[in-house]
Parts: sequence; C-alpha cells; structure tokens
Amino acid sequence: MNFDHQKIEKKWQAFWKNNNVFKVNLDTKLKKFYALDMFPYPSGSGLHVGHPEGYTATDIISRMKKMQGFEVLHPMGWDAFGLPAEQYAILTGNNPAEFTQININNFKKQLNSLGFTFDWDKEINTTDPNYFKTTQWIFAQLYRHNLVELKNIEVNWSPSLNTVLSNEEVIENKLGQQVSERDGLPIEKKVMKQWVLKITKYAKRLFDGLDHLDWPESVKKLQKNWIYYRDDNKNYTKSLHLRDWVFARQRYWGEPFPLIHFDNGEIYLIPESNYPIELPIINNYTFSQDGKPALANATDWIHVEIDGKKGIRDLNTMPQWAGSSWYYIGYLLREKDSFLPIDSKEAKKRLNHWLPVDLYVGGTEHAVLHLLYARFWHMFLHDIGITKVKEPFKKLANQGMILGKGNVKMSKSKGNVVSPDLIVKNFGADSLRLYEMFMGAFEDDKSWTDKGIKSSNDWLNRVYRIFLNLEIKSPSNEMKNYYNDLIISVTNNYEALKFNLAISDQMVFINHLYKEPQLTIEMARGFLKLFSCICPHLGDELNSILLKNDQETLYHSSWPQILKVTKINKSQPIIIQINGKIRKKLPTEVLPQNPTTNQLKTFVLIHCSKWIKNETEIKKIILIKDYLISVVI
Repeated sequence: MNFDHQKIEKKWQAFWKNNNVFKVNLDTKLKKFYALDMFPYPSGSGLHVGHPEGYTATDIISRMKKMQGFEVLHPMGWDAFGLPAEQYAILTGNNPAEFTQININNFKKQLNSLGFTFDWDKEINTTDPNYFKTTQWIFAQLYRHNLVELKNIEVNWSPSLNTVLSNEEVIENKLGQQVSERDGLPIEKKVMKQWVLKITKYAKRLFDGLDHLDWPESVKKLQKNWIYYRDDNKNYTKSLHLRDWVFARQRYWGEPFPLIHFDNGEIYLIPESNYPIELPIINNYTFSQDGKPALANATDWIHVEIDGKKGIRDLNTMPQWAGSSWYYIGYLLREKDSFLPIDSKEAKKRLNHWLPVDLYVGGTEHAVLHLLYARFWHMFLHDIGITKVKEPFKKLANQGMILGKGNVKMSKSKGNVVSPDLIVKNFGADSLRLYEMFMGAFEDDKSWTDKGIKSSNDWLNRVYRIFLNLEIKSPSNEMKNYYNDLIISVTNNYEALKFNLAISDQMVFINHLYKEPQLTIEMARGFLKLFSCICPHLGDELNSILLKNDQETLYHSSWPQILKVTKINKSQPIIIQINGKIRKKLPTEVLPQNPTTNQLKTFVLIHCSKWIKNETEIKKIILIKDYLISVVI
C-alpha cells in the first residue's frame, strides 16, 4: 500500500497554516536560532528544482533546533527591485510593481507546496515603501557620517541596460572583453558624476573580520582577494584592490534617493521624518534621447520648492544591492502591518538578541558582492549604535548547483529546467526534499535524474508500509542500540549539514526495522522526529496514526533522547557507503584499528573494485563511529 502524497500534504499544510504552527515570537527570552536563506528575486519563470535545495537545508536545521528547545526564525522575503522588472516595464509599458506582485504570488504558492517553516507574518519585500523607508534612513546616516560622495568617476556604462554597473557586476567573457554579468553584453568606460559609498574606509575591518567567521575557506579567500592585492615579496605587502561602491543607477525601478539638488548648487538631504520617498507613477520607463533617466519623465514629482528654494529631486535610484544589504535585519523589525524604527529601543533589543544569523545558506554567486556589501552596512550600523553585534552572518554554507540532464546548468534556453510543481504533483514534496538532500554532499554540484526522484518516493512508501504494520512493544537490546546510534549519528550529520549521510543512517535503521518490526511508542516517534525534518508531511501523518490524533505536529515536540540500554557484545559490521549508497558489509575484525586515510583507501579499493578502480577517483573518505566508511567519488 502506497501513501497518498497529495491528500497528506494538503491536509498537513492546512493544519500548519490554520494553527499558526510556524509563528515566531521575536521578543522571546528563549535561546534563539536564526536560519536564513538568501532571498530570491521573484522572476516570471518561477522556481526550478535547484531553488528548494538550500531552503530544504535550512528547514531541516530549523525543525531540529525547534525540537531542541530553541525559538527559531526561518523567514522568507523578496529581493524585488532590479533590472528584470524594469526591462518588462520598458517592453510593455506596464508598471513593474504589478508584474512583480504576480511573480511573488506564484513563488509563494510554490514555496508553500514544499512544506517550509516560514512565518509569513515576517515576510518582507524590498519594494514595499514601509521597508525601503529604512533603506533610505540608512543611506541618510551614511550621508551624515561622510561615507557618501558625489564625484566624477570612471564608471562601467552598459549601453544595453542604460545604466552604470559596479565593478562587481562586470565580468570578463571568453574573448577577454569586459561585459555585464546581467546580459553578457559589452560595457564602456566613461566618466560620470555618480554617488559613491566609501566602502574602502572599512577595507581593513572587512578583511580582518573574515578570520573570525565560520565560512567556507574558498569564500573567505575570494573576499580577501577582492579587498587586497597580495604581492608575494619578502615583506608580503598588500595593496588595495577594493574600490568605493558606485551606488547610483540610472533606472526607475529602485529606491529613490532622499536628496534634492537646489538651483543654487546646494544638495539637500530630506529629513528622515519625511520618509519613505516613494516612486512616482509614470507612463514611459525608457531613457530620453538626451540620456536622462526615466524619472526625468515625472516632471510634477521632480520639481520641488522648500523655503523658497527651487530644485529637483535626484534622478537616480539606488542599486538592487541596497535592499539586500540589510534585509536580515528587516525580518527582525517586522510587525503586523509595518516595521519597528531601526533606531528604536525595541529594535535594538531584538537585534542584539537575534543577531548574528546562526546559519546563512545560499549560492556561491553571492560570495563577493552581497556578502561584502552587507558586512559593510552592518559594520556601519554597529558603529552608530544600532547593534552591539559586529558581524551579520556567523556561519555560511553554499549549496552546490542541481544540474539538468547532460550535467549542465538548468536554463530555459537549454530546455532542461525541471519544475518543482510537476515533481510535487507526481511524487510529492517529501520525495523532492528527500531526493535533493540525498543526491550527494550538500556543497557539491549534482545532476538531476528521474530515476533518483522515483527511488526516493519508493523508499518513502517503504517507510509508510512498515509503520502501518509496526508492533508497539519493547524491542531487543540490539534494536535499542541501533536506535541510539541512529539518534547520535543523525544529530551530528544534521549539525554538520551532511544530510545525505543522515538519510543513509535512517535507511539503515529502516532495514533493521524490517527484520524486527517492533518499537515502543517513544522509539517510533523518535525516528519520526528525525525523519520529519526532511519529510515533514509524512512524518506528521505517521505520528498521527501512531497516536490516533491528527491535531498534533512533531514540530512542537522535543528532540529524541538516548535510551538507557545494556550494550550488546555482538560486533557491528563494517559498512562501506559510496556516494550515499551502501555497497558492502564486512566483519568488524577485517578493518585495522584506528586506520589512517591511506589504509581506508586501500581497504575500500580491495573490497569495492567493482565501483572504484583507483585511488585518484576518491574525492573524500571518512570513518564514522568506527564502522561506517563514507566515500565520495
């Protein structure tokens, strides 16, 4: 008998929503855990199966931490200003706000279908005036502290996008040409009067601070090399590579600057009490022939008079990076219909309790740009007393890409995009979550296969069937020891983001359970708690069957505890697992005591020659708990 994934997922998603299961108390006195995903740009094409990988990882950790007694914040929002919506507006003449909202609605529907622990009361949108009111406030403080300057500067001009790009938004193509990262078309160097932020004043702190962060070494190296050139002479000198951040964009769809240029040459900073400065509604989003930005078309909005002085508003808007440089704080300021003022006593209390972010997950494409800018803004906010916390992101993890057929990046042009909607419909959200976490090491690139998602679904059906036929009684001491090993190993593997190994642990336990299908209620629920972090819908369903109560969710239960049990003398077999799949089981005594890495490699080559031909194929090999050899090839 197979489980009805559509019925079960619909049932539990409704239960979680109707009972506010994922609601977070930001003013809690409990120990906190802040899990953060790099929030998406809501494009018209919606999610593909690569997106949920990172969100599932933070969701697994969020569920575990909640059961371990933490107050957990796992929020979601939208990085919704930027070029794609602007290009749409130029092509169609429609307001980009409408297009953006349609995309957000679709993204939200897709995310909800996957069972994530998002508290939607904390949702943010960078294009919301209530949100960018604070973006403008932060800019004003930077301006007042002499970290903003208007100067003639050589810039990267993109004729195709009609805007200035920062150095970080320019890449080199295969021909050695400088091109826009956005559209791959050439840029030109030209001198323009631009607003810049003096990020170079923070260069040393941005460089030195990296040494205290739990980030991948590759990301730290990228950041360090972006900040300083290194000369490998005897003195090991460093010269500045970082340049001040060109902050103005000649576009409509961005945050307006709170600035007025008076006719007498004076630049006036609009007082913070007048924020937000909102965008005007215009009919023409394109540049004029004389090169003025689209905002030049809003004549009524542009021309202002203050105390008898006439002038015009700044015609530029802020870059998309502005809203994403402080959004992790935005979630903490979120109230029902508004935001706490960032400089309020209540806001500072929240920031000091919840920051830094405990786990930040996202793609390596943001390894320099976003992370550098966010750290700069955070350090400034620390300097002006908004928060006592010195760095925004304590631990960072980058997920690998999920590649399409042919081991290439998914794209509409290649026709290899896999939609999560179809997978959820045919196999269920839990199958998708399980498969993406089991494909390989979290940080590695992995290739999607239809066979893999089917296998994941088959295993869930196996779990379902065994729990329907489970005998509720005390099992053997051997089974209790397997259970204890399971809890220890899965907890450690979740903490280390080794989700594929944690799933292997659970698969091994289910194999034992097939041989001896009996557990106490405590043990059965203990397994389901571990399992529900990855497969929450089926986890809650099986829990409700066990308890004969469908008004309880494992999300609000407590993490399973080790059982007191007499240790068995029977030796544990040696298990060799290659890329998450068990390939061999061997007697314990055949493995040397405390083997070296080379001994492990030799051992695996001897016993697994069918799958590994030589040592160079082995990317990674570790011995877990003296009996599980995990190999990545």
